[in-house]
Amino acid sequence: MPIIKAILASLLTLTVTSSVTFGSELLRTPATIVGDNYGFTEGPVWVKDKKIWLFTDIPMNKIYSLDSNGNVNVWLEDSGYANGLNIDKDNNIWIAHHCRKVSKTTPKGKNYIVASTYNGKKLNSPNDIAIRKDGSTWFTDPMYGITLKGFGCEVAKEEQPVRGVYQIKDGEIALKTGSIEIPNGIAFSNDEKFLYVANSADGVVYRFEVDGDELTNKRPWIKIESGKRPHPTFGYIADGLQIDNRGNLYVAGGHEGFAIFSPEGKQLELVQPDPGTSDSPMAGFVSNLAIGGEKNNQLMVTVGNQLLIYEIR
Repeated sequence: MPIIKAILASLLTLTVTSSVTFGSELLRTPATIVGDNYGFTEGPVWVKDKKIWLFTDIPMNKIYSLDSNGNVNVWLEDSGYANGLNIDKDNNIWIAHHCRKVSKTTPKGKNYIVASTYNGKKLNSPNDIAIRKDGSTWFTDPMYGITLKGFGCEVAKEEQPVRGVYQIKDGEIALKTGSIEIPNGIAFSNDEKFLYVANSADGVVYRFEVDGDELTNKRPWIKIESGKRPHPTFGYIADGLQIDNRGNLYVAGGHEGFAIFSPEGKQLELVQPDPGTSDSPMAGFVSNLAIGGEKNNQLMVTVGNQLLIYEIR
């Protein structure tokens, strides 16, 4: 996520509507705008037992909650520059912090740091999280939080020799692959036979086969086809990922919008949210998405300074 030149400090909770470039057969459009004065939104997740959404604002160093009545509140004031969030079967909320750590928060609100080093050296900047049915936690570790001022606790050199995809299992951390230049979004297929990892260096989502705890047979799987030329500053981006109950893969693509792919890798739809009137260079930048809501029929999309919710058909 490139540097935001202007960080907006106020929070707009007025509900208005947004438009997309064309209609969608999978989503009801336009989306509802929950707010459009954030710094840079990320990490959405639905917390079923509390019936709330959580999402992060990285440069504002906060995690927010959104309830079913549309109320937005600060859930965590000093978030460690949190990015990706996920939730396990015991309702622990896992947090990838740009401040070089991964933590989990119990349903009672107790937070524990689970990982901050690997082989005696600091992690780079944990970004996004996927959780398997066996309870293991997988996360990506690019470099954004230690290279972009205002997006982490410190600007520092990378200590890890690779930008890895890691697994946390039974309290132990293990590097599973260092083969992706800038690993970002991460998601398992519904049957957990495959792991998808977004590479923000080239906009490609790679697919690995999952063999026990190991990743094999890496292959480039999909790339958003938008018809746009590469952004002059950011190029092509692949960011957050989400799988729906049909096995479709949702891919956040920065300024290209977000796309929905079939389990076979065919692009079904491209949605390009209206960037609004913000003068931020990140306006319209789709960073992440998540499915949830009380009927599991909502898609929360984080778009630069905006937070959007679509209804899934």
